[in-house]
Amino acid sequence: MKSSYFPKKITLATIELGSIMTIKKVDNKYELGGVEGKLVQCLSEKLDFEIEVLLSPDDEIVSDLGNGTYGGIVGVLQRGEADMGVLGLTISEEVSEAVDFSVPISTLEVTFLTKEPGEMPKVSAFAYPFSLDVWFLYAFMILVATILFQRIMFRNATLLGSFLSVLGSIASQAMENVRETPWRRVLFGLWLATATVMPFFYNTSFLSFLTMPEKVPVPRTFKELSDAVLSGKYKCLTPKEAVHTDLLRASTNEYMVKLGEIIEKNNWLYSYAEQFTDHLDDPVAVLIAKKVFKILVGSPPYVSVKVSDDYLGVWHTAINWRKGFCCRERVDEVLYRLVNSGLYEKWLDDSAFLGKLYKRLEVKHEEPEMQLTLEDLKMAFFALFIGLALSFLAFLAEQLIPRRFDIFYS
Repeated sequence: MKSSYFPKKITLATIELGSIMTIKKVDNKYELGGVEGKLVQCLSEKLDFEIEVLLSPDDEIVSDLGNGTYGGIVGVLQRGEADMGVLGLTISEEVSEAVDFSVPISTLEVTFLTKEPGEMPKVSAFAYPFSLDVWFLYAFMILVATILFQRIMFRNATLLGSFLSVLGSIASQAMENVRETPWRRVLFGLWLATATVMPFFYNTSFLSFLTMPEKVPVPRTFKELSDAVLSGKYKCLTPKEAVHTDLLRASTNEYMVKLGEIIEKNNWLYSYAEQFTDHLDDPVAVLIAKKVFKILVGSPPYVSVKVSDDYLGVWHTAINWRKGFCCRERVDEVLYRLVNSGLYEKWLDDSAFLGKLYKRLEVKHEEPEMQLTLEDLKMAFFALFIGLALSFLAFLAEQLIPRRFDIFYS
């Protein structure tokens, strides 16, 4: 037979955090708000106990101090200074040696955020249709065709003349001085097919890019993020309230371990309490649980951030209890009903909705600009001026180079 006894007062270890946990004291009684606050308040009303709040002295959820001791909320419970700990505490085998857990109430998927990528600059758009490997292959093919045609296709042609003829064929210019034999015609036809198809693919991709510009590439997976951080292109910040470096260094993937080590070495931390999305203006990634981000920040289009495609891990969250607390089973019964009725998820969605609603009210409606601007035409003028400059240089060369220096015929 289960005991009906339950303590009249419970000491709660937590930290204040925006829409997740808010604390007010009215008439010597604590009133809690936010997602986690509503959960504790509901338990208080159902089980008829008063709440005494004890804030984490270091404003952390959990930190490993070594030798089986912990800081943050878990440390307060481990020392017996509080009965209950609440704020997205995850269930883990290591922490279970110091505190007890309730039934799971939710899940946390730890991911990372980057700034929403902008459009790639249109000035250099002429290089985008082909990858670097294709450009090298294309240049190598032109050089091979130049040498081959100079030796077996053209009559008494110089190497420079052969190169200019091959290059001109790519720009739909006729090739002259070609020897007429059956097998040379086959070779000539193969080259003309190549010289026609490659510019066609290029023009198609180029026009597609101008119509729908590419986005600047940003890390999308933890593997890409690790490579970017190790190469010095990106920084990666982790929340000081729940440092994830231990999770990274405990990973079986080498790139995760290296990422955790460099974060710890540089002490790259941020706080949930600050406007941490401002860090994303630089090449910075931010580690955060997906639900925490949803509550504290909101979701696109009211925030210009990009969530990674994979997760660092998925953990269950629960309420933590000091070892030896008498009535965990009674609390678990109430928690089980709350979670399965959908109340906890409703509080989470309501909080996220309010955050998005405020951001929606701040967004000013603007009519989209449909006309072309000088910025849109910059690349076109850039290409035109380069073409005119090259044409002018060719004209000068024809006028200034003496006739006896024939660059086309040997």
